[in-house]
Amino acid sequence: MTAEQAAFPSAAVAWIEQQLGGRVTALERMVVRREAWCADIERDDGSVQPVFLRIDRELAAGRPYPRNLARESALIRRLAGRDDIPTQQLHAWSPEHCVAIQSFEPGRADLNNASRAEQHDVMLHFMEIMAAMHRLDVRAMDLPQFEMPATPEEHSLLELRAVDDPRFAKLPVDSSAVLGAFGRRWLLNHVPSTVERTVLLQGDTGPGNFMFENHRVTAVVDWEWAHYGDPMEDIGNLWLRDFFTPSCAGDLTPYVRHYAARAGISVDRQKAIYYLAHQMVRSVITIPALVQRPDWKSTVALNLGYQAVCDLVCCEAIGMYHGMPEPDNELLDIPEREPAGELYEVLAKQLERGIAPHVQDAFARATAEGAARIARYLERRHLHGAQADALEHSGIDTLLGTRHRDLASARLAMKHALEQMPPGREPEVLGHLWGVARRNMQLMGPLVERWSESRLARLD
Repeated sequence: MTAEQAAFPSAAVAWIEQQLGGRVTALERMVVRREAWCADIERDDGSVQPVFLRIDRELAAGRPYPRNLARESALIRRLAGRDDIPTQQLHAWSPEHCVAIQSFEPGRADLNNASRAEQHDVMLHFMEIMAAMHRLDVRAMDLPQFEMPATPEEHSLLELRAVDDPRFAKLPVDSSAVLGAFGRRWLLNHVPSTVERTVLLQGDTGPGNFMFENHRVTAVVDWEWAHYGDPMEDIGNLWLRDFFTPSCAGDLTPYVRHYAARAGISVDRQKAIYYLAHQMVRSVITIPALVQRPDWKSTVALNLGYQAVCDLVCCEAIGMYHGMPEPDNELLDIPEREPAGELYEVLAKQLERGIAPHVQDAFARATAEGAARIARYLERRHLHGAQADALEHSGIDTLLGTRHRDLASARLAMKHALEQMPPGREPEVLGHLWGVARRNMQLMGPLVERWSESRLARLD
């Protein structure tokens, strides 16, 4: 067994072999934020079955997150066999090892790299699938792990409560934590007053979270955030997914109209924006746990970049809700090309040119390339971080009308003040936080290049 295979629990490998009646002959970790593996199962007759593996290490360690793999596996099993909602097959689930064996579905997930004609056809098909999902009778689904919201407030706030993890309170208060406190307060201040229908939501739905082939969706995947709620939430989720995996040529309008006709549901744009912001607030709250105390075996570079992008899009979504333009904040004075650093640049080049090209394992190669981008980010942080911190510190002092001794105490005071923020102060506070997010994007430059051209699509 290779070193990469050894990172996967050996007892779980034995269980997989027992379940599928063969030997694990290949095991490779995928380059995705949520831990996933591809495996080949060879049987005695020489046939080889590829499978897809998920592992929930938090659940296995006795630290279950509300949206865990056991809950997701129950839903996948419940949806099995439906032609109108194609999803992966669940071969087996192990409560002991917290591993799910799923079918390896045909196709690819990078719809942003497909032809425009295929993007169009696939998006139309996906909207039909989402409409079918939203037509399901949720009260007949028999999923006790899924809470049933009873009021408009619960449709919004149950998912917000799902990210209330006591571990987050123990983390240092960074700029994302301040934005998360603002976002949480903002969501409470603007809860939609009506819900047309309670439906099954994928919760993180859209391009990148389904497989496609030959102009059709072959399987909807990644049901971690599935729950019952307002169908407008999935419209907001779709809007966000298209930002990260642009697939609609910049205009979601025709696809959402196709969905509305198939689902028999009217689309409320303002509510969709609210839920777009809702998704971003939840990300802003949870991602610091991944980047402040990172596991070296995780996708550290991806998570760092994702944190900065989520902070910015969160501000943009809330700004869109209020019709606010992007504020004219002071940005960092970063030259287009930094003077060549010494050890930072040497380290980056050693990783990206001296090591990564010679690594065969895809996850290890991506890790080396990510480490190179982290080195370049650290150089920017070293050169320009003090200016960014000073601007954030002075902005907080101005908003609170109090001088704080350092940025850490200013952030903590701001976070506490935001817990009781009246709606009338939202625009000025958002303006400050938006500026912080924009400057963080500047610092994170090497880690956010993949999203440098991404924009929220039009939705009329």
